[in-house]
Amino acid sequence: MNQKQREALVDLLLLGMFADGSLKVSDDQKLLSVIDEIGWESYQTPDLYFQSAIAKARDAADTEAGTLARLKKINDGLASDEIRHQAIERLERFLNLDGEPGVEESHFLELAKASLHGEQVA
Repeated sequence: MNQKQREALVDLLLLGMFADGSLKVSDDQKLLSVIDEIGWESYQTPDLYFQSAIAKARDAADTEAGTLARLKKINDGLASDEIRHQAIERLERFLNLDGEPGVEESHFLELAKASLHGEQVA
């Protein structure tokens, strides 16, 4: 996984954090744990990257159209079917870390799966 793909994965997970509208401090730790697993090779520390990425995720999460537009950009950054598949698996695990995902999170997961697999979202 290259750095552009890592950033796209982080963007996807951040968007998932905003899916249910209730951010928790533990969400940051879950995300940092994923970054520890995948590595980070940027001139920016993850914390600095989060500052701009969180604002983009928050804005995108306000509407379904915004979410879909952000998912398209994320899809472009992932760049391969194998990495997209890995990203969806990580997103599912990420959303399940604090128990069963709620209705909003489940809906977001379905949007993400469809968007990253190039399907038309109704």
